[in-house]
Amino acid sequence: MTARIGLVALVALMTVCLGSAEMRAQSPGFHDHFADRTMRVDYFHTGSSEMEVISLDRVVSDGPWAGPRDRLVDESNMGKFRFEVRAADTGSLLYSRGFASIYGEWETTAEAAEVERTFHESLRFPWPLNPVRVALHRRTGPREFSQVWETVIDPESRFINAADRGAAGPVHTILDSGPPSEKVDLVLVGEGYTREQESKFLADARRLVESLFEIEPFRARKNDFNVRAVFVPAERPGVNRPHVGEFR
Repeated sequence: MTARIGLVALVALMTVCLGSAEMRAQSPGFHDHFADRTMRVDYFHTGSSEMEVISLDRVVSDGPWAGPRDRLVDESNMGKFRFEVRAADTGSLLYSRGFASIYGEWETTAEAAEVERTFHESLRFPWPLNPVRVALHRRTGPREFSQVWETVIDPESRFINAADRGAAGPVHTILDSGPPSEKVDLVLVGEGYTREQESKFLADARRLVESLFEIEPFRARKNDFNVRAVFVPAERPGVNRPHVGEFR
């Protein structure tokens, strides 16, 4: 069984990576409310066709903030879900993003009418300087959302892990077009490559990137992207194939 590469993070959508003047005008000042690092809120999304429950897992530091600093409020109206970060004292909107999730896809399946499932999800946003309210919303109409969960986060709380995280493995730059805050950042992570197969992983990653940027709209916008590959070696080669009884 050959190994494979999965695209695990698309920090910004291609269609909104440059934003609009209206969005920039409505965004609050970055350094008035945020530090130049990333807060990640991990939570469990449990439900079925009949119920939905959100439970907080942890809040951790996730490295430098690589997103935009002048387009903090999302006006794109994209995604089945949306989350908002508001100042805890005034309620003013500081940051928002629409997104889609595996849970949102799963709940449309026939299985969701028969069983309950739990999915682990994360919200990432700039590290707030003061306490904030983080709220998750679900789409209910063309431009309407309904809140399904909210939590208050104090960045000074002892329950917040502010320690900087190290890299999971060697990071290789495949394409560098400029500062991450000004580009769309893609991360490739290999699955099923052993330590001895690092060169194969890099060759496969480069071939994948070359193929991606041979097609539009990526070809014309290649200079708007950064691509990096993280090598995390596997103990044995190959990937999970549960349908034929092969597990890794």
